[in-house]
Amino acid sequence: MQIINAPVTSSKFRHLKILIIYLLGLHSHRDYDYLSLVSLFDASPLLERFVLFVSPVQSKYDWFEGDLSSLRQMSEHRHHNLKNVKISGFCPQKSMVELARHILENATSLECLTLDTTPTSYRCSGDILARKCPPLETAYIRDAYKSILAVRTYIEGKVNSTVKLNLLGPCSRCYAL
Repeated sequence: MQIINAPVTSSKFRHLKILIIYLLGLHSHRDYDYLSLVSLFDASPLLERFVLFVSPVQSKYDWFEGDLSSLRQMSEHRHHNLKNVKISGFCPQKSMVELARHILENATSLECLTLDTTPTSYRCSGDILARKCPPLETAYIRDAYKSILAVRTYIEGKVNSTVKLNLLGPCSRCYAL
């Protein structure tokens, strides 16, 4: 297991309670280090809610498969006020798995972690009788199910009994494989 000592920033966003980040349209998700977002948590000591939207990358990243000891950890980073975290477009890229595990290990007030394995806004909408999800490519559906398996393998075991884990996948009514 690799321990990382990242410099702790002074509180630059002292009053920030909600942080929403959109990483949409990036050409190189595969190289983005999602664990680096922890520095924003450190700079926001009152942060209560964190939402990350990641655009779909459709198999353009390396799936994390392997030994948990190869995952990095950030030492001495506690996030005492972080209660609610949502990651839309969750994929089992190594640094994203590391981020989710870091949150579970260090957000001492965490109440809810939502990992949505589908692209943003792919839920049934419309009136009750005609609800239908927007079209979604088969590759995205397949990747979403692989992502669910990765969450169950590498993240679920880290969830404390006081934390509600919402694991969202493709709509089973519209996208059955």
